[in-house]
Amino acid sequence: MRVMTDNRELYDYLVSLALELKIHGAISLSEAVDFASGQASSSSTEFVGESRIALRKVMDEENGILSARQRSDLTDVLSQIDAIFNNH
Repeated sequence: MRVMTDNRELYDYLVSLALELKIHGAISLSEAVDFASGQASSSSTEFVGESRIALRKVMDEENGILSARQRSDLTDVLSQIDAIFNNH
């Protein structure tokens, strides 16, 4: 299970995911994730919220670009983000 302990880890995850998507030619998904990572200097809520939107878009539209492990990581990260919003 991929666990995010802070926003820096989420940022690093977003940057690596965006690169992976770009390598596989999923430019629009890569740009969505890049946009979310660019919000890291905003408020924590805004950054995590934009990350949630981008990661859901990837989950819905990646169509087999990601490996099973990468999809599992994506699901883990999204679950953690959802838990943050559901607890507030």
